Amino acid sequence: MPEHSPAPTPHRAIYGFAFYMLFTVLFITYVAWALLPLEFGLHSYLPDKYFAVFIPFLLLVFAWFFAFLIYPAINLSMTVNVDAIASVVDPKLALPKGTEFTSWSQLQKRNKTPESKKEIPSPVNCNICRTQHQPVTRAPIAPLRFLDLQEVNTAYYN
Repeated sequence: MPEHSPAPTPHRAIYGFAFYMLFTVLFITYVAWALLPLEFGLHSYLPDKYFAVFIPFLLLVFAWFFAFLIYPAINLSMTVNVDAIASVVDPKLALPKGTEFTSWSQLQKRNKTPESKKEIPSPVNCNICRTQHQPVTRAPIAPLRFLDLQEVNTAYYN
């Protein structure tokens, strides 16, 4: 079975040309129907000229509703809450496999070790420069909390 790729093939070229010709003919027919007078006796078979403007306008309205209302609403419904722990910490990276990540205390307990017992991490092999580097250890992010406006003003303006 051939491998799937977006590269041009004779099959795609033939169908692409056929669709190009089809839609060119349909567009020319649409413009002719919209602009030419109906004196050929076909007025009982064709829709009113009102639809030549109304249907494209209706399509633009639906596209606007989708782009500015429906699509952002779908994205917002799939986004985690601001105060959820998953919006700041990836549970799969923060704790060992199989551990349920439910509160900040788990992360803080895991990272709290006495200074005397802290192990020096072993060097890590770098695939880019082919050398060994000492991993950087950082303090955990402080927990989310409500900041009082007075506290913020004191921090910025004093």
